[in-house]
Amino acid sequence: MSNQVTKNLEILFGEYVEGFDAACVLSNAVKHYRASDIAMQRANDVYYRPQDYQMATQSGLDISGGSPTDVIQRQVPCSFRSPENVRFDLDAEEMRDPEHLKESGKAAGQSLASKIDSDMYSTIALRGANVVTTTSAFSWDLGASAEALMLAKGMRAGTARHLIMNPFDYKDVAKDLGNRAYLGNVNQDAYERSKVPDIAGFMTYRSDNLYNLAAIGTVSGTTVNANTSHTVSAMTGDLPTDNRIGTLVVAGANIANIKNGDAFKIGSGATQVNSVHHITGDDTGQAQTFRVISGAGTANLVISPAIIITGPYKNCTQQAAAGAAIAFKNTATKPVNPFWVHGAVELGVGKLAFPSDMGPKVMTANSKNGVPLIMSYDFNHLTGKASCRFTSLYATTVLEPELCGIILANQT
Repeated sequence: MSNQVTKNLEILFGEYVEGFDAACVLSNAVKHYRASDIAMQRANDVYYRPQDYQMATQSGLDISGGSPTDVIQRQVPCSFRSPENVRFDLDAEEMRDPEHLKESGKAAGQSLASKIDSDMYSTIALRGANVVTTTSAFSWDLGASAEALMLAKGMRAGTARHLIMNPFDYKDVAKDLGNRAYLGNVNQDAYERSKVPDIAGFMTYRSDNLYNLAAIGTVSGTTVNANTSHTVSAMTGDLPTDNRIGTLVVAGANIANIKNGDAFKIGSGATQVNSVHHITGDDTGQAQTFRVISGAGTANLVISPAIIITGPYKNCTQQAAAGAAIAFKNTATKPVNPFWVHGAVELGVGKLAFPSDMGPKVMTANSKNGVPLIMSYDFNHLTGKASCRFTSLYATTVLEPELCGIILANQT
């Protein structure tokens, strides 16, 4: 009986791996990093990943009187989430049916893979610094606007970019295409099968994930409390500085209604904080958008991106001026459509050390996208049941907030 149980559970594990591979739509499209197991244990499951370097230019033949660009190693903290698991029991009667085993394994793989995709989706939804909105339904032009915004900031040339569409906005794009008369078979596919081609240079995918960014509450009268900008540094004390974020002190009677994830711009007219081209430093003419990362409901908001107005990492035309009005963009609760340049978002994967000689049997494998998978099981001959556990360990991180963002349709 023991040999038969082992053989049956190996079938289950095989289906688990295949089910996992089949469900990784979003996590297959992001960059992957395999963290060192030993280093992760010693660092309490936190590791640091480098951001891109940037350099300032100098004019002239003789530059001996100029100052060299400070070489600053910017690093981003990445934290493993608590392990995700699927657990269930199978008795000796149930394990007689190979189909039952195969479907159980497939469902376990799909559940864990979907959880990874969902976590990655929500990470981009809350961290993406480019926020494109419209008061109408999602259209083809909206994707082009998102690409134009990143191009104006100096998006990496020749680098793949991705757009994940939620089911409802995907439907609206298909309708938009289906109504057009000049795209030939594209229109027919959109009309008959809700199939849309890549949008404005984005490799476009439809996802069953759905993350609704809640509408901002009553926040009228919110202003910047003090002049604010951020100085890039390599270290803060003994730890690398997280230069993706900065603190913005706000004032107003309604600041208690500000939520984590809210999107906003700062100022108008002469006080408007615009984005710049990250290489040349030229004003894009577009308001820089910011996200509330933490500190919601207080006067001290942790925002992303940090406001950097000098040096090679300059991203804004000017500081946030005291008294400048804050205007929020997420005016209606709607599902997000995340987009990013490849490399700006990363899935970090790790592996727990399940011993194979201390009772339960353990099987391990790697998915097609490099995620280590573990299955452990224990058979109790007195109850006639096998207890099965499936486990994965991972981190979802936005390394470059200004190279990713979200599109929100149907805002008020």
